[in-house]
Formats: sequence, C-alpha cells, structure tokens
Amino acid sequence: MDLMYLLHALLRKKWIIIFCTVIGLLAAFVFTMFKPKSYRSLAQYSTGFTMEQKVKIKEEASFNIYEIDLRFNNVIETFKSPKVIGMVSYKLLLHDLEDKFPFRTLTDEKKNKPEYKNANIDKARQILRSKIINMDMLNPFDPEEKKIFDLIKLYGYDDNALAGKISFSRVERTDFINIFCSSENPLLSAFVVNAIGEQFIRFFNNIYGSRAQESTAKLDSFTASKKAEVDRLTEKLKEFRQKIGTPNVADRASAAMSVVQELTSNFQQEQAKLNNLRGDLNAVEEQLRSLVSPGNNSLPVNNNAEILRLRKENEDYELQKAGKSDEEGRRLQTQIDANLKKIQQLIASNTPDRQRKIEKSQLKESDLIDKKIELQQKISAAEENVKLFRKQKDEYEKITATGGGEEVILKAKEDELRIASQEYEQLKKSLQASLDLDVNPENNFKQTMVGQPAFKPESGGRAMLLGVAGVLMFFLSSFIILALEFLDSSYKTPSIFQRSTRLKLLSSLNHIEMKRKPLNEYFRTNGTVDRTDEGNLFVESLRKLRYELENSGKKIFLVTSTREQEGKTTVIEALANSLSLTKKKVLLVDANFSNNTLTQKFEAKPTLEQFSLNGQNNAMDKFLSTTSMTPIPNTDLVGCAEGNYTPSEVLPKNNLLENLSRIAEKYDFIFMEGASLNVHADSKELSKYVEGIIAVFSAKSVLKQNDRDSIEYLKGTGDKFVGSVLNNVEPDNIEL
Repeated sequence: MDLMYLLHALLRKKWIIIFCTVIGLLAAFVFTMFKPKSYRSLAQYSTGFTMEQKVKIKEEASFNIYEIDLRFNNVIETFKSPKVIGMVSYKLLLHDLEDKFPFRTLTDEKKNKPEYKNANIDKARQILRSKIINMDMLNPFDPEEKKIFDLIKLYGYDDNALAGKISFSRVERTDFINIFCSSENPLLSAFVVNAIGEQFIRFFNNIYGSRAQESTAKLDSFTASKKAEVDRLTEKLKEFRQKIGTPNVADRASAAMSVVQELTSNFQQEQAKLNNLRGDLNAVEEQLRSLVSPGNNSLPVNNNAEILRLRKENEDYELQKAGKSDEEGRRLQTQIDANLKKIQQLIASNTPDRQRKIEKSQLKESDLIDKKIELQQKISAAEENVKLFRKQKDEYEKITATGGGEEVILKAKEDELRIASQEYEQLKKSLQASLDLDVNPENNFKQTMVGQPAFKPESGGRAMLLGVAGVLMFFLSSFIILALEFLDSSYKTPSIFQRSTRLKLLSSLNHIEMKRKPLNEYFRTNGTVDRTDEGNLFVESLRKLRYELENSGKKIFLVTSTREQEGKTTVIEALANSLSLTKKKVLLVDANFSNNTLTQKFEAKPTLEQFSLNGQNNAMDKFLSTTSMTPIPNTDLVGCAEGNYTPSEVLPKNNLLENLSRIAEKYDFIFMEGASLNVHADSKELSKYVEGIIAVFSAKSVLKQNDRDSIEYLKGTGDKFVGSVLNNVEPDNIEL
C-alpha cells in the first residue's frame, strides 16, 4: 500500500482524529477533577550494612558490595512481608477502634454490612493488642480472628490495600532506605511510614537478636572453657616447679629430644586439625552462599525461641562431654538426641508449609553462621598453635645436642600456658565487644527521618495526564484509521488499480453526488459556472476519456465491467453528455438484458430484440423507428426488455447488432452496454459486434479470482480492448 495514500487517509479523517483527541483530553480533565486528594509522607531508615564490624573473627574479612546489594533486596522484601505489613494493619485498625480521631470512619452503608455487625469490638481490641505484642498473625481458620480479618478488609487496611499505597527505594550509593506512603489522610500516611519501620525493626531484631544472643552465649562458653584450661595449665606448671626444685643441666639433650618429639606430634596434629577446619569452613561458606543466592530473597519470618533454647542446651552438653567418662558421655549424648528429636517435632508442627520452610531456612542459616564463627575462631587459634609449635620445634631441635632436662620441660610447659593465656585473652575481648555490638551488623537499623503529615496534597499531575491522554488518543485513533485502511484491499487509487490489474487506464472518474444534482446538470454551459470542485474534476476527467476515444480511431464501443453496479450506465451517460458538447451524434444501445438501467432511466422502447432487416431495403427507416429520443442533445437510444437470456438466445437473424456498421454511418459514436463478465456471458457474445471494448471498475471494489479471470479475458481480446475506466474514486485519491 502506498505511503502517500496512508498519509492522505489520515488527512481525510483529520476531524475524526481531532475529535478523538479532544474526547481523550476531556476524559482526562474530568478524571483529574474528581480524583480524590492524596497526601504523601516520607520516612528514612539507615541499615548500617556498610558500617565496619567491631567484632572481627578474621582480620582479612573483606567489604563485599554484592552481599550488601543482596541484603538491601532482602530488607526491602522483608518490609513487604506479610508479618510486617500485618502488624501495621493491626495497629491501624486498633487506632481507629480506640482513638477519638480515627484515620477512617466507616459509612452507614459499611456499618450495615455483616463484617461490621458480627464483629465484637472489645474482643477485637484485645486480640489485636496480643497479636501486636507477640508479633503473631491472625489465624483465618479461627472464627473470632476471621471476623477481625474481615473487619480489617472493611476498613481498607488489608495487605493488598496497604501494599498499593506503600513504596520502598534505596537512596543510591548510601545506607539509607526511603519509605513512602500515599493516602487520603496526611496523618494516616505519616503513621504508616513510621509504624512499618518500627514493626520491621522489632521483627528484624527478634530474628538476629536471638542469633546474636546465641553467638554471645557460645563465646561465653568458649571463654569459660579456655579459662578452665589456663587454670589447669597454671596448676600443673606450679606443681612441676615444686617437684623439680633446682634443674639438672646434664639431662638437657635427652629432655630436649623428648620435647622435640612431643612438639612434632603436636605440630602435625594441629596442622591436620587446621586443614580439616579450613575444609569445614569452606563447606559452611558455600552453604551460606546458596542460602543468600539471588533467587532466595526472602528473609526468615519466624522466631522459634524454644528451638533456639534446645539448640543452645545441646551446645552446652557438647562442651560438657569433654573430659567426661564414657558412661557420662553416653548420658549427655542421649539428652542431645532427645533435644534434636524435639527440635524436629517443633519444626514439623509449624504450618503452613511456607512458614515451615522459612523457619527451617532460618534455623539452618543461624546454625551455619554460628558454625562459621566457631570455625573461624578455631582456625585462628589453630594457626597460632601451628606457628608456635613450628617455632618451638625448631628451637628445641637446635638444643638437642646440648641437653635440657627439667629446664626444657619447664620451658615447654610455660610456652603451653602462654598460648592458652593468649587464646583466653582474645576470647575475652570478643565477648566484651559482643556485649556492645551484635556479631552480625544486620540489625543496626535506625530511623534517621521521622515521617511527618503532609501540609498539602500531592500534585494531581493534571497537565501530564492531559498530555498523555491527548497523545494516546491521537495515536490510537490514527492507528485505528491506518489499520482500517490497510485492511481495506479495494482499488481506491489509480496507482493501486494499475498495480493490481495491469490494465491500461483511460481515465479516473471521481465520486459525485447525483441524488442532489442530476448528471446532465454537470455538463450545462449556459455561461455561468456553478459546479463544485468535485463537479469540475468529474467533467475534466470525462474530457480526458472523450479525447482518448476520439483518438482511438474507433466508433463502436462495448462498455462492460467485471461485476455488477460498477457504474457502466453512469459512464455511458456521462460520455454522451460530454460528446454532445462537441456536437457529436451518439447512439446508445442497451444490450444489458439482466439489468436494463438505460432503458428504464430514459423510458426508451424495448425494440432491440424486435429489430430484423430480413433483406429489406429501407433498413435505415426501420432502424429509426426503433430508436428513442433522450434528453441528451444529439443522442438516441435503442432499449431492450429485461430478461434472463443472452443476446444469441433472444436476438433474431439479421438483427440490429449485425447491421451496426451500416447504422454507424449516421452516428459519430455508438456505445453499447453489456452485462458484467463475472456472472454473464453477454459481453463476450457482444464483443464480436464492436470495434472497441471499455471496462469500467469501481474504486470501492476488491480484486478477487473471478475478476482476475475476467481481466485475463479482456487482455485476450487484443487490440479490441481500448482500456479501462476507474469509477467512483475519492477526489483526494485521483492524483495518488
């Protein structure tokens, strides 16, 4: 399809496009006029993710940007979690039920609903207070709590309603998160942004606070154990000093060799232990990475204090097993197994399935972090031990040749006590620091900006909305018009017609309104020109067609078409009017037996089927008796009767058509109308009586297979086919 045609199609429908655009602007204006006012509040919170930890188990801990981004995503998802949003919903409903100035007041219509009538307000307040204190969710399967849940929805404080009003965003390249809330009440917006942060901090502290307490308890246990070891080594050193009195230097070599052997064994054991600990640490870190992978953005949302208590108890039992007898160790192991069974039962009893999975994930992550801390501490201690054992072994290997005795053994015991004392001091420092700051800095959330009620509503964005609505309607209406034009496969323009049919085009006749003005009125030349632009264009196009026929060297023409109602009668009548202006004498022959429009329009005598010479000499006189006068100057008409037959079936021998060459001597042009080629064979039978064939096509027609067959027939007539006329073309499409 031609691009120029599409552009002209848009120009022709410009008023429709303008009307649609105006409708869009009016609709947007009305929408913004009745749009309720919205007040927006902002609160800001600091996460502390990039703050340096005060407690460092390993000095080489790095600053991981990827993990920080992951934590921000997890925090935002936790802000959106059902538990945090649920706590805000409960606080909002509790406020509206208790405060003198509620954020929202139910209408009489809503108060008459069952959700409000069935609710026990006093009991609802008690349940809501309990849920907020314990951070528990309402159980939809409990009848009383289900009523509260329905009441929350009635007030518009449910999860879906709040989620659509709250938005979260990280302040780029900072530790801060902005929380926005928009609602019809400025106090409500401010309350939500402050309450959601408060409930989030409570929730997050419950999760990581328990973990931090557990880590502190473990550090306390390690410190106590190491202190006991230091006390034991101190006592042993004291007893040994009392035992040896003054050392005997004669035994230095043998004592040094004994110490070397012991140090070598300790060094190898400690090195193997260090390798195992590093392998375990790598495994734990790999599991932690899998837990905080990009596809797992949800944070734990359950705090099971009983499970944590049992785990802590098991850890204490593990520490107590050291140095115990086999029987006592089995008893402690039995208690540990019993606690593990209880933990499994508690985990399995939690519902629904999603909550149980989240709790398992929480416990697993907590275990892994604790285990990581423990392994890092053990690795740190083992590395120091390996260094000291290697150094001592090297020193005592040098003095094996010189002897050592009790002095060497005494020095070894002192070194052992010194190592244990260093480990004890390091644990004491970590324990003291953990009392000031949790081991994990993830719960260092602080509210740095308190949400305030907005003084004025948000801008309605009327100008932007009007612009968007206008542009959308403009392009939408234009697209629909282009789509309709594109789907329209009719000829429409002369260029499309010629490209589709490959026929010679004599002229293109534009559409004219003949109901208000008869066709012959367009050809009147009384000195005044009252034709419209469309009328002038039509007359000029007829003049071009007249010129083509006058220069064709032919006088007798058959005017036909591929289908009915293409405008053959109109073209013949218009040609007769145009030729009459040049004083040409024209004969019209209506041979369209299936639709004798010419005969009916000019009320001519149906004499075509009756004319026959039969050897008569006065042929012209007999012919003149069969013609009828028309209102068109110098134009006669031979009519026919309407019927379902072809010319060969109804015309007699030596009929008028066989004598057209004789009759043509009296006329300048003879135009014969035949039936459509797609349906009837009339025009094919009539073609042998004429010198030229003219095919009329309507610009509103669509090329189909029957039309293709008829067009091939016209091309097969050779020189007889003079050309085609494209009728009923829109004036704007004439030049396209």
